[in-house]
Amino acid sequence: MRSRRGGALTRLLAVLCFCWTAFGATPAEFAPVRIGLTREASAGPLYVAVAAGYFQAEGLQPQLRFFDSDATVSAAAAAGKVDFGAASLTAAFYRYAPTHGIKVLASQVSDQTGFPMYALLIRKRARDAGLRGVNDLPHKRIGMTTPGSGAHYSLASVATRFKIDPGDMKLVWLEAPARELSALSRGEVDAALLPYAAALRSAREGDALLRLSDFATSQQGVVFTTASNIQANRSSVEKFVRAYQRGTAEYHLNFLQYDDGGDFIPGPRYAEYLAFIARTARVSPDLLAMTKTYCDRLANLDAADIDRQVKFWQREGGLDEGTAAADLLDLSFLDGR
Repeated sequence: MRSRRGGALTRLLAVLCFCWTAFGATPAEFAPVRIGLTREASAGPLYVAVAAGYFQAEGLQPQLRFFDSDATVSAAAAAGKVDFGAASLTAAFYRYAPTHGIKVLASQVSDQTGFPMYALLIRKRARDAGLRGVNDLPHKRIGMTTPGSGAHYSLASVATRFKIDPGDMKLVWLEAPARELSALSRGEVDAALLPYAAALRSAREGDALLRLSDFATSQQGVVFTTASNIQANRSSVEKFVRAYQRGTAEYHLNFLQYDDGGDFIPGPRYAEYLAFIARTARVSPDLLAMTKTYCDRLANLDAADIDRQVKFWQREGGLDEGTAAADLLDLSFLDGR
C-alpha cells in the first residue's frame, strides 16, 4: 500500500513539474498583474480566466482588486494603482478616458438578445392601464438611477429604433434601484429600469418585464489599460489579453451554448465556474444561472456601437465634440482566431 501511494505521489509531482515547465514559469517567477473592477457577475469571463489558470499559463499572477465604483476603477488605472481595469461604458467614462490616457482593449460584457442586462419592470396596475410594450412608452414616467449610464443609452437606442422621441419619455432620476422600486410601489413612476437580476427578484404576479436587449443590443462593459502601460510593457499586455481571451472562450463554452431547440447546454466545467463566479461576485448561484451575461467568444468589441455611444453623448451635451471613438480603442492585441 505504501509503495503504491509513494508511486502515485511521485507521478503527481512529475506532472506538476511538467506543468510548471510547460507554462514557462515557476511560482516564484510569476509577474503580478493588478486588475481593478467592481464586484459584478458581468466580469464572469475574467473570473473564469483566473479560475482556469490562464494567467499563470502566461507567467502572470492575477491580483483582483475590487473598487466601489467604475469611476474609481478608471482613476486607479490612470494613477498606476492597477495595471488593467474593467468598467461599464458611461458618459463619465468617455469624458475621463481621453484625458487620462485610457485605451480600451477588449469586451467585458454586452447587452445581447437572450442575455439581458437591463429590463423595464412594469407593475400590473400600469400594465392594465395600457403600458404593455415599447410603443406605449411615450409620456410614461420611467424611474432610472442617474443620467449618463449605460442603461440610459440603451433605453434611448430602443426609442430610436421605434421612432420614439426620447423627449416624450418622462425620465425620473432616483439614484439607486431601491429608490426606483419604492417609487414604483407608490405609483410615482409607471416603470422602473433595473438591472435584469434586480427586476427578476422584484417582479410579482401580473407584472411585466421588457428586456431592452430584445429590441436593441449594445456594448456595455470593457477591459482597458493605459497608453503608458502599453508603451512600457507591451509584452505583458499581450500576455494579459491572450489569457483573457482564453477566459472568454472558456466562458462561452460553459455558459452560452444552446441547442437548436433553445435548451441550455452546460459546458464541462459549468458547475465549477458557476460556483466560483457566484462566490467572487457574491451573488446566488441560482440567480446567476438565470441572469448569465454575454461576452464575445474572442472578447471582440462592438466598435460600431461604441462610435454610436460617443455620438449620442455628444448630442446630449455630456461629451466634448472632439472625442472620437477610434482614439479610445487599441484593438491590436486581440487574436481573431
